Amino acid sequence: MVKQRNNFLLLAILAFAFAYRFFLLTMNTFPPGADIGLHESIIKSITSGKSDFFWNNYHMGGGLSVTNPGYHIFTAFVINLTGLPDYLAQALVASFFSAFVVVAAFLMVRRVWGELEAFVVAVLATFSASDIAILCWGGYPNIVTLMLIPLAFYLFLNRSKFSFNPYLAATAIVVGAIFLTHLFSGFVFLAITALTLMVGALFSKRTELTRKNLLYWIIPIACGVLLVSPYLTQIIPFYFGSESAIGGSVASMRQAVLETRLISLGIVAACVVPALLFAVFTKYKYKGVSWFPVILCVTWIVVPAAATQSYLLGLYLDYERFLYFLALPIIICLGLVIVSLPHAFERQERRLNLKEKVKSPLNRISKRTATASLIIFLTAFTLFTPLFSVPHFTIGSQLDSIGQVNFFQIMDKPKYEAIQWIKANTPSGSICVADAEFGWWLSGFGERPTLSAVDPQYLILEREFEPAKVATNLLKANYIIDNGLLEVKQKGVFASGNTHEISSISNTSYVASPFFWINDSQISLNYRNKGGIAHLTLAQFPNSDTHVVSNYDNAAFMVERINQQLSVTEEISIYEGVSYAKVSVILQANSSDVVFDWLHLPFTIRGVSATYPNSVVIIDSMLNEFTQLIFPQGQLGNTVSFQQNQDFYELVFNLEGQSNAEVSFFVGRKQFDPNYAISQADYWSNTVENNTHTYFERLSDVPLNYFDYKAALRKWNIAYILVRDPDSIQRFTTDPTFTLAFKNSEVAIFKVVKN
Repeated sequence: MVKQRNNFLLLAILAFAFAYRFFLLTMNTFPPGADIGLHESIIKSITSGKSDFFWNNYHMGGGLSVTNPGYHIFTAFVINLTGLPDYLAQALVASFFSAFVVVAAFLMVRRVWGELEAFVVAVLATFSASDIAILCWGGYPNIVTLMLIPLAFYLFLNRSKFSFNPYLAATAIVVGAIFLTHLFSGFVFLAITALTLMVGALFSKRTELTRKNLLYWIIPIACGVLLVSPYLTQIIPFYFGSESAIGGSVASMRQAVLETRLISLGIVAACVVPALLFAVFTKYKYKGVSWFPVILCVTWIVVPAAATQSYLLGLYLDYERFLYFLALPIIICLGLVIVSLPHAFERQERRLNLKEKVKSPLNRISKRTATASLIIFLTAFTLFTPLFSVPHFTIGSQLDSIGQVNFFQIMDKPKYEAIQWIKANTPSGSICVADAEFGWWLSGFGERPTLSAVDPQYLILEREFEPAKVATNLLKANYIIDNGLLEVKQKGVFASGNTHEISSISNTSYVASPFFWINDSQISLNYRNKGGIAHLTLAQFPNSDTHVVSNYDNAAFMVERINQQLSVTEEISIYEGVSYAKVSVILQANSSDVVFDWLHLPFTIRGVSATYPNSVVIIDSMLNEFTQLIFPQGQLGNTVSFQQNQDFYELVFNLEGQSNAEVSFFVGRKQFDPNYAISQADYWSNTVENNTHTYFERLSDVPLNYFDYKAALRKWNIAYILVRDPDSIQRFTTDPTFTLAFKNSEVAIFKVVKN
């Protein structure tokens, strides 16, 4: 009767865990996260019959794929079997395996510590914040292996319950499935197992690990690896060969990983606590428990924690994902703490009663009730800690499960409508461009090769970086030049807002930091035509021509505008190895009746301004950086004045009635030491003066890099660009290179006009 009741309770917990996860994944109709699009592109590539496990027809324009196919093979079978919509079938499969993490944890804990502990752990695992987070961002293969790993450990620890052949078959299949589903999870599993066996063999008297038992672990693992060895022998060279970027071969990826994905040593150090608690519980409470499973749980914590620091070995990965392996052993530790506390209170009560020779008024039944109540209370209290995700339904919260789903939610009906339009109205093989998250959905569910603007820390193959950069550049600007120190971005004459943007490139960040903006539409000119005073802004020119001019050591954006009276050429030049850009405006009269009086050049910089001889300095005390405008010919205060307005700064050039004129200055960004700036009275005057003599010094040998959007469209044969940003939509709408093919409330689809 008790066994049936416990089985029913476990089944109820499993059913709730599945329903809870499936609800979270489908509460907004479409599952959250971007990675589901990647999975869909792999499923479609596999089922197309025109690809193998190492080629993705759609992801990042199509090409080599190292995403392990175990989950995708299983999900493709479920889709064909049920006929469910693909995104719903993926949510179903992911919820199923995630729910069975609860069962795997229950079986393992019951085998080692007891049934009560197993039920507490099962309840905690049902609300694991780690598992919910993985589901929310779409790490479905990860969740499958996080179920298979404790299942494998349970089978290893429960060897005596099986005859050898069924045991070998079951464990080999589970081990093979781990490697086929997620290779790096397989490496973590292998490292945990190897370290456990090494320590267990070293202390064999305590762990009771005999040579025979050692073989019962080693043989199934070897058979499982052998089972999938044809796949592993092909995929491993891709991961660690020239095609891979995890060795740091791509500088932008290496820098991005180190900047955004490092795990604090404090978190690693905190992992010592549950590791020690396992040893304490075994020694003082679970004295009959073998030390071997305890060592297993300790190494289950130690190995992933140490792996978060693998950049020290020259491996550049998403280190945060190693933390997901820590969740279950820490939950097991918490379950042991919860069950142990009532017994600790009871022992303390006995000691007090014996000391005072007072008989406890509580009878045996009431003690059992009190113990159960305390365990329930502690379990419920623990569920509201950051390690767990329960539905608070708090608006704007990202700590509860509902908040996590909404935070990672990418897809909705308007976006999915745009994807379906692409699928139905474009030729198969049409190459598309989209932003990162939406692009992954588009490639999979739209079944079109897609260049997605993905940040470099989320890429793993060298071939993926160029299409990601092309997509990023297309969506943010028409022309880009950089020299490794500066980046100049020109959004094009069809853009509104700041059409020229100069950014500094730092050795400590993969993201260029913009510091200087010029809005073409705000530049104005006062001139005289036949003696009459006239005023003109650059936005009033009917036509313009933008192009890049390059020489052996410099390159420049040139925007040429012309009408019957005059022509204006804007030019922003950067030089190899130089940290200052040259900004020029060249004016030429097309009639002898035209002369120029004043040029107003507004610009935007963050900070507080100060003027020095031949320089204007704008100091950003928040970032400890300053921007310096240098006038080499000494015009500042003579033919150039600097003005500060409420929302922008402005340079006013006196053109002195000339019919041909050229104005120019240099602009660059530097860091400063706030301690010296405060303590030394002449710090700024010396710094500014020194820069006026050294601004043109060559600081690096990095060659110039160019981006021309029309050249990129031709090179990659791009057919459609899907845009969600309103400012970018306006830029594409007014550019005759594109025609608007589809638009709804959230997405605009532009077709590239083939010249």
